[in-house]
Amino acid sequence: MALYLISYDIDEKDEFEYELLWKRLKEIGAVRILKSEWALIEKVAKAQAIYYQIAPLVQEKDTLLVQEVTQDVVWDKLLISDAAFDGLRSSARS
Repeated sequence: MALYLISYDIDEKDEFEYELLWKRLKEIGAVRILKSEWALIEKVAKAQAIYYQIAPLVQEKDTLLVQEVTQDVVWDKLLISDAAFDGLRSSARS
């Protein structure tokens, strides 16, 4: 398994238009860890597949990044507990 970080920049005035994105992220098992960042445990080499599942829900003017996270990670003040994120991180590859 691998840990993926999904990041996006959206215009705050348009946030109401992203309910479908957030719903889809929850449906695929992602957990919101920061305002515009989600973490997802998935099979290795799935970044592109994750991207294609959510990219249609992001507007052309916005940005989107899906990347694998390794065990070499440091965090502070996430929206989930340190224990919960450490549980996610344990799925990351070395």
